[in-house]
Amino acid sequence: MHLLTALLTALAVTTTALAQTTTENTRPLRIVTSFLPIQSHTLAIAGQNAEVVQLLGKDAGPHDFQLSPSDVKKLAEADLFIINGAGIEDWLDDLVKKSGNKDLVIVDTSKGVDLVESPEEVAIAGGHGHHHHHGHNHHHHHGDGGNPHIWLDPVIAQKQAANIVAALQKADPANAAAYAENGEAYAAELEALDAEYRATLAPLPTKNLVSFHDAFPYLSARYGLNYLGAIAEFPEKDPTPRQLASLADKIRELKVGVIFAETGYARGLLAKIAKETGAKVSSLDTLEVGQGGAKAYLERMRKNLSSLQRAFARDE
Repeated sequence: MHLLTALLTALAVTTTALAQTTTENTRPLRIVTSFLPIQSHTLAIAGQNAEVVQLLGKDAGPHDFQLSPSDVKKLAEADLFIINGAGIEDWLDDLVKKSGNKDLVIVDTSKGVDLVESPEEVAIAGGHGHHHHHGHNHHHHHGDGGNPHIWLDPVIAQKQAANIVAALQKADPANAAAYAENGEAYAAELEALDAEYRATLAPLPTKNLVSFHDAFPYLSARYGLNYLGAIAEFPEKDPTPRQLASLADKIRELKVGVIFAETGYARGLLAKIAKETGAKVSSLDTLEVGQGGAKAYLERMRKNLSSLQRAFARDE
């Protein structure tokens, strides 16, 4: 009787252990992404085969991200942390260290991408260079010195998506075929987006483009826009009348017809500059802030294309 009881107890323990192991081995891959473009790419590729959550909240961008305990918890439970890379997630090391997750795999989607510098033809007198103080701690730490805004080029986005496919296949071989299939479908959508940009922008005359945020060198190079650089706002105050006049002279000299504001920032300053120069103000979305699904990147990039088309068409 005692032997039977012992055998039944041992069987129960073994069954429980096997059930726990099976559950652990069959649970979906847990993925954390840094911000919207990477989240959107990953959702499109992962499909229903992984749990994908975005680290940054809907009102935060990678430049002004403030670490919280909930962020640490997200990473502590993740298998993969997928980032843009190129130095934009400069808080990465601190976050990973605090998570204590020694098994976490970091996927840098900028792998294999050649970084470029931003032009510096346009800057408010004061010598802020690439440290653009937007009143929201928007300091650009570009890693090895390159501009990190690679996701705004749909062709580079295809490379980032391919890096995500490879990482998911390596981490979850059982679903490798599904990731490949989803990746191919998404690559076709990115190729279509690229074709739309080319077809829409090619007929327009070359335009001088100045932005508030130095986010558009890759987009401009891809589609033949003459990107002159970004306007740096003075920290905590608008430029003086003399500084504003100096900048206005520079914009007139360079024949800048359109100044693009980053959505949500500095439209007041740019309106002053536009009034002084006759340049028009339009908006371009850097896609740094917000959340969305698998189509979010495509949708917001198409809105940017519409903004470019309207701005340049009315400047003719």
